[in-house]
Amino acid sequence: MHSPSPLALHPALLAPGTVLGNWRVQALAGGGAYGAVYRAVPCHPPHASPVALKLALLPADPRFARERELLSRCEHPSIPRLLDQGSWQSPTGTLHPFLVLQWVDGEPLYEQARLQPPAPERMRRWLAQLAQALAVLHAQGAVHRDLKGDNVLVRRSDDRAMLMDFGTGLYPGAPALTPAMGFPGTPLYRSPQSWLFEIQFHGSSTALYRPCAADDLYALGVTACRLLTGEYPELSEPFRDEHGTWHLKGVRLPRAFRNHLVVDPSLRPLIVRLLSVNPEQRGTAAQLAQELEPVSPVSPSRPPVRARAPRRLAWLWLPAAAAGLALALWQGRTRTVSHEPLEPPSVARAEPARHDSPDAGTAGLGDAATIAALDPPPSGSTNEAMIEDSLPEPQPGQVRPDEKGRCAGKGLVALNGGCWAEWEPEKCEELGGQMFKGTCYVPIIPPGRKRAPTSEPSQNP
Repeated sequence: MHSPSPLALHPALLAPGTVLGNWRVQALAGGGAYGAVYRAVPCHPPHASPVALKLALLPADPRFARERELLSRCEHPSIPRLLDQGSWQSPTGTLHPFLVLQWVDGEPLYEQARLQPPAPERMRRWLAQLAQALAVLHAQGAVHRDLKGDNVLVRRSDDRAMLMDFGTGLYPGAPALTPAMGFPGTPLYRSPQSWLFEIQFHGSSTALYRPCAADDLYALGVTACRLLTGEYPELSEPFRDEHGTWHLKGVRLPRAFRNHLVVDPSLRPLIVRLLSVNPEQRGTAAQLAQELEPVSPVSPSRPPVRARAPRRLAWLWLPAAAAGLALALWQGRTRTVSHEPLEPPSVARAEPARHDSPDAGTAGLGDAATIAALDPPPSGSTNEAMIEDSLPEPQPGQVRPDEKGRCAGKGLVALNGGCWAEWEPEKCEELGGQMFKGTCYVPIIPPGRKRAPTSEPSQNP
């Protein structure tokens, strides 16, 4: 008598027709580090709607009990419903827990946007649905801890954004599974305050980071930035003050984020707020969901109005992106981090995440990112000094001065190799200008002249 192959006994390789409790496997649908997801149907009646059966790869995996409890507490149209639970006994006798969830037929968020570039109203609706799902989660005192584009499916039947994979979620009273200095989730989406905590307590065997709702909101901001621009924001270099406390200056946004043709102006300030280095400035998921409520529809006879150039420069095309938007993240000073981990700490960070890092790279429990211990910046360097003393950076396609250093056109200024229009500081962000010595300088880009690409296309899923 032949023994079955070890592979045939693996929970990730169940054959179609395998029965687990009241459910019959149809096909393998996906999986991750800790679970395999099968498309299944009820044994009776056999022609009922399919479900997602998530089976643990490890015997008695406690993550499944925690995910089951978390899903049972949360009910929202953008969160898959928990339908059943049970255990599968392998031929070797080990018991593997499984969960039966609502089947979601859809595409991952970024892939859906690639296949069919969404209109601003559609992206706004997706973000609102995710914010609503987070609000339900946070109302339970729970956090998701791995929100990213790969964990969001856009359902084909109704175009709804569905928040998936609650395996790393946490709720009050949940058993602790993460060791000290363990940071589950995907590094690209980790909040600044969690990076700061890791730097501040590097080498500690007892420090335990307490995740909070602000972590999920930052991850939603990263997701929105990646969805809209195809690129990720980057954290600036951390620095240490005279007391040895680490801080972070700001978040660098992709240049494409400044383009009003790429990022809807009404979404820009909301995403900037989510990417704030100060957790308190991100607000709440419920507040964000309310702000993302659909705006009043525009009359068919009046198309949506884009940001317009000043009348005196109507012959020129002025970008409506906010070139100084990344610097706006510096407005709030970072506060001193507390050494008491029970309260949300301040911000600082590790090495900036690279754009070519895989989005699907969820770190395992206890995995730690590489930390860069950097020298502090020169004393006296402040946010205000950088804004006021940095010359405006010329943009691709911008009009350049002639050989005599002059710009053709009344009222135009030649500065730092580009031609600029001076404008009021109050309108600087709206017109895509840059502040210098108290004056707003708006780049002059003629009609039809395209901007050169600023980076290679993202290859991340």
